[in-house]
Amino acid sequence: MHTVGKWIMGVGGVLLLGGVLMLISSVGRFSDMDSWAAEETTGTTLGIADDDGMGDIGLSFFVKADYTDVDGDGEWDHCQDFEITVTEKPDGGWDETDGDFYFQSSEDGERGCRVESGADKSKSGYAKVGHACFGCNSGDFQFESNQPVWVVYADDAIGDFFGGVLSGVGASSCLCCGLVIFVIGLVLGLTMEEKPATSLVIDQEGRVVLNQEQPVPDNGTPTSQVIDDGEGSDAVGEWYKQTEE
Repeated sequence: MHTVGKWIMGVGGVLLLGGVLMLISSVGRFSDMDSWAAEETTGTTLGIADDDGMGDIGLSFFVKADYTDVDGDGEWDHCQDFEITVTEKPDGGWDETDGDFYFQSSEDGERGCRVESGADKSKSGYAKVGHACFGCNSGDFQFESNQPVWVVYADDAIGDFFGGVLSGVGASSCLCCGLVIFVIGLVLGLTMEEKPATSLVIDQEGRVVLNQEQPVPDNGTPTSQVIDDGEGSDAVGEWYKQTEE
């Protein structure tokens, strides 16, 4: 196989490997979206990072329940008799809630837990009960609830989503380019011919001999081709003579 083809195949292989690693990373980022910041707890302390210094989206609270309204009062059953108390929170807040907890049953919708406000079906087997620390700066958020809750750190979930998307796009590009380059290298490697190395040697009779790396014949003596019958030695001698003068 031709050396050039091998080098091109190597470049393609590196891109393919990079694409596979990025693909694994993107799958991991999407998997992290389903992770909880806290699980089945009636009270804990969670850290708010606020990396950009502009406040974080905050924390979403879920309970293990279905979206039902058995009594028909227009309010989701899982929000009734639910209480949560914020005992510590960071500074900041993007609205009048000032980082406190508020009821919100949907992923994006009106605040409150009424049926008409909608439902958040992103977590199978769980129902959203509310949100807190909307616009909080960095610091600790501490709470207590009267029943077990599961908490999602919204900023981390959004970051994992976009990180997974970008990694997936990069992985697709690397895999596509790597495959094309690898195939080109394979084709070149199989179709191009290695040319033997060539050197010029002047023998004792002043003839210029063309040496090529060729298979050694049965007698064990490499072949050489004479491309000058002696006139080359006369030209060399004439050049030396003119130089001395």
